[in-house]
Amino acid sequence: MDDDLSSLCTICHIEPPIYTCPRCFLPTCSLDCSKRHKIRSMCDGIRDPTVYRPISEVATPWGLDHDYNFLHGIETRISRSEKVLIEDLELVTEQELERARAGETEEAYARRTGKKTRELPGQACIERVLKEERIRIIKAPKGMRRNKENATNWHRKHKHINWQVEWIRERGQRTLYRALGSRPIGDFYNAMCEEERRLRMSDEERRAERKELRKGREGGKEPVVKKARIDQDTGHLTTTPLLQSPETGAWNLPPSCPTLDGHSNIQARTQVQAPSIQKPKTWTHNFYLYRPLTPASFPKVLAPISPSKPLTELLRHRDVLEFPTIYVLPCSAESLPKGFMLESEFLKAMDNRSKRGTDTNMERAGDSSSSEESSSEESGSDVTMEEGEPV
Repeated sequence: MDDDLSSLCTICHIEPPIYTCPRCFLPTCSLDCSKRHKIRSMCDGIRDPTVYRPISEVATPWGLDHDYNFLHGIETRISRSEKVLIEDLELVTEQELERARAGETEEAYARRTGKKTRELPGQACIERVLKEERIRIIKAPKGMRRNKENATNWHRKHKHINWQVEWIRERGQRTLYRALGSRPIGDFYNAMCEEERRLRMSDEERRAERKELRKGREGGKEPVVKKARIDQDTGHLTTTPLLQSPETGAWNLPPSCPTLDGHSNIQARTQVQAPSIQKPKTWTHNFYLYRPLTPASFPKVLAPISPSKPLTELLRHRDVLEFPTIYVLPCSAESLPKGFMLESEFLKAMDNRSKRGTDTNMERAGDSSSSEESSSEESGSDVTMEEGEPV
């Protein structure tokens, strides 16, 4: 009876075995029995290449194939992990990985291979501006989202930093849009909103907008401009009277003569040539610069900024985590929503905390000194009592 059971499937004990588990060599008759065996024994069914085999099994074509597949699988997994690190996650470069394997420094690797680490174009110019403005850039770990999103570069035409900016609006909407550091940030915010508006437009709305622009050009804008130019060009072509009247013999000098009416003429010229002063823009929203790396016990710290100032000027003497973050909120600085606080209040709170810390340290130092004095006095009194007992 036992011989009959051993010749059958070890799971169902009905059919003769057909399959053998590669890991534990358990015979089964079907796929269902094999799955039941894996569930019961917590077996993955993968052959263990490190199991000891006798030389009689190794010195065979099957044994050679087994060893070759094992070594080839190791190489494949290593190359796959390198590809993930370099191409997918972008944590390291190929040169950095090669240098780490050799255990060399950057200088030693450059001397041995002649390959120097490539510097991003304009990186030296960016570092120069950061040093002049005393802006400290704190780099996030390589491969993290903020590090990947940092698209700050050097603008060759304007010769200034083209900052990557994180714009966060009232409803928490987060947008990445670059802003040139030498121009007002409000202009770039308007450009970002206009670009978003155009992206949300349908094809019909775009056609209607083009038609309106075309009608405006054809309707009356260009003739008005041309007429204004003609009036401006022909304004100085006035008829000049004769220098001497033929009837009375009086001299008719023009009023522009500096000897007679010089003061009024200069005043008229200055009135004509004075440039028109543009009215300052009125903003419906307030702009705040986020202060990074504050204690977790405090809410988010915001510093009010003017949208008419350039970004590099606003970042002067500040710390920036990869790239700046600007909050655009409809509320004023006096009525910030919950979860935010002004930078001035944060600095006051930090000053009070530091003062409390110094006061407690001084109290502890005073308590320790007083306890030492009292202990020294007690020891002195004990000595006098011992000395006075024989008397």
